Amino acid sequence: MTIKRELEAVAHKEGKWWLIHIHELDQVTQASRAKDIQDMATDLAAVVLDLDPDEVKVNVTLRAPDEAMKRWTQARVDIEKAQELSAKGAAESRAVVAELSEHFTITEVARMLGISTQRVSQLKAKKPAEA
Repeated sequence: MTIKRELEAVAHKEGKWWLIHIHELDQVTQASRAKDIQDMATDLAAVVLDLDPDEVKVNVTLRAPDEAMKRWTQARVDIEKAQELSAKGAAESRAVVAELSEHFTITEVARMLGISTQRVSQLKAKKPAEA
């Protein structure tokens, strides 16, 4: 059989049960186990639409609790900021090494900055996208 309807559903846990809401149909069902969510959503849609379950596709999204999602979103923002700061720090490190290298030897630059001569050479050799 071919798919006649495709729907979106959202499932979230409330107590011991997963509540599954198919917004387009304004219908809710439940499942006791996460592995049953898809079947329950498909069965609900098929019954409401008077279709065979093989003719319905329900894309179910599991929703984490709101507090967990807020923390997750903040963690993603923090990681992005950290990556930006890391790139900025790497660029500035290269700039400082390049400037000092115009007036001092690699050994002197290394001693001034408290890094190895190998690291000074690496920073001098790296292009902005590499560091």
